[in-house]
Amino acid sequence: MKNTKAKVPHNAIEKRPGLWAVLFVLIWAGIFNLLYMLADYIIPYGLTVLLGFMLVYPVCTFVLCFKFAKHNGITPVMPFGIIPIIAAEYVLIPSVRAIVPNVLVVTGFCILFGSGMGNIFADRELLEMRKKQKRDKKLHEDKKYKKILDD
Repeated sequence: MKNTKAKVPHNAIEKRPGLWAVLFVLIWAGIFNLLYMLADYIIPYGLTVLLGFMLVYPVCTFVLCFKFAKHNGITPVMPFGIIPIIAAEYVLIPSVRAIVPNVLVVTGFCILFGSGMGNIFADRELLEMRKKQKRDKKLHEDKKYKKILDD
């Protein structure tokens, strides 16, 4: 028999999607900058650019967005972390524009497709439980009140 009970997050980072998103965005930025340095400075060949930015970069972006959406559902936290970073690097670093002219389009497609696929495979019970906990915390309904007349 399959265990159908929702897994309760026990790790502090699993309970807070914002920290989870920051971690994933930092991993993504590290991968992007490592691939850029590899393709532009360390091994500046056309094959490196093709393999790095047409295969490795989209796969890594898709997987990170998929994993985030699978654990947290579709939230605007992840795209709003990735899009400004890639846009700033595209505008501020001229060699990024020269080496990968379609990096913004590839990033957008991988974010949308990865988040959508991750949301399909997300655990609905866990996501509903998190929403309920967030709503209860916001409404302060999780406090235990003691009746004054029972003393």
